[in-house]
Amino acid sequence: MSDFFDIDSYLNRIGLPAPTDEQRYQDGLILLRDIMAAHSRTIPFENLDIVLKRNLPVSLESMELEAKMVAGGRGGYCFENNLLLCFALRALGFGVTPMLARVRWNKPPGDPQPLGHLVLLVTLPQWPVSAATPFSGQLSVAGTPYLADVGFAGTNSIAPVAAASAEVQQLPEGHFRLLSEPFGCTGSGGMYSAELGQPLPPPLSDKQFVLQRQVRGTWRDLYMVRNEPACDADISQANWYNCTHPDARFVSSFFVSRVVGDERHHIVNGSYIFRKPDGSINEEVVTSRARLMLLLTSAFGIALPDETAYIDRFLQPPSEQPPEQPPEQPPEQPQQQPRQPPPPPRPIAGGLGVGGALAASLTSRDSSADLRRSVSVPGRGAEARAGNGAGYGGGQSPDEDEFGDEPLTPQLS
Repeated sequence: MSDFFDIDSYLNRIGLPAPTDEQRYQDGLILLRDIMAAHSRTIPFENLDIVLKRNLPVSLESMELEAKMVAGGRGGYCFENNLLLCFALRALGFGVTPMLARVRWNKPPGDPQPLGHLVLLVTLPQWPVSAATPFSGQLSVAGTPYLADVGFAGTNSIAPVAAASAEVQQLPEGHFRLLSEPFGCTGSGGMYSAELGQPLPPPLSDKQFVLQRQVRGTWRDLYMVRNEPACDADISQANWYNCTHPDARFVSSFFVSRVVGDERHHIVNGSYIFRKPDGSINEEVVTSRARLMLLLTSAFGIALPDETAYIDRFLQPPSEQPPEQPPEQPPEQPQQQPRQPPPPPRPIAGGLGVGGALAASLTSRDSSADLRRSVSVPGRGAEARAGNGAGYGGGQSPDEDEFGDEPLTPQLS
């Protein structure tokens, strides 16, 4: 994968000026935070090419990522977003190591997923030793690693996570921490527990480590990272699986996500969901091609390709939506027969019996019909979207996969 990269065009795309030497070498962490936040608010997460069945497998070459996501006004999924960030950071002098990860968000313990996610381990730029003049200011700490991820739409931090410490980190998107984990562990949370007072080794001390997020007071795994550089062949193989294999969630579902200001906007198949800063969640079921294309261009800022033949194939058109159930009717009463004269009395032997009974079962109207209208549900997460259809994890609501926030909100990844 070529590292040739037009950094000026990338910075212009995300709305940042070219950094000064002071910003790069003295305030490298602030620069990294600014780039990640601007990238997340400008370049959406989307798998539109996979949905449209075009240009597959997805190209990860730097020049083609630039053409699509910088000049072309498009977004991409995890491999595209994080590799675009990787090429940009390297062009600015950051040290960047791509690593593969297994998603654990809402996956059962002991059921390891493929190494299907890509993250970046980043170190800050250092003033070249061979420079003709020494740097006049105080340099950033050399070799301090940070986890950077702009491709885990929904539950991720849009700020870098310090990778040298297992301490809880308060970041703009909530509380996060990294835990070291012995190689081969497939459970949730590794084998170390801060709650039990056990020592927490540095996250990078084992062959794998776990990113966790605190959700409603409980630490939950987002993904496990294989603590080794991912070579081009491994990245290409994982990318091929994610964009072509029929069991891959990006092949079987439609996902779009973008951070807009302090709001999180998502489309999962036919559900458009966004969370406001006050915690309220709005949801709309998208049923028309025209509405979907308007949302993609206006809410997510995607420049749509000329060919969009399959763009609505994950929507549920009105003709196929479950029909409104008619009002409940009382059970039909049997027609009254002409009255017959009573039979002659006979002796009672042994007591009274019951000759028959009418069993009726009444069902209430399906409350999921309410989801056909746009709703605003202040302060609620997954409960407000129960029955929402397939999410990133396959058959789950958006809250239950790579989207989730604190409190849980729709999630894409």
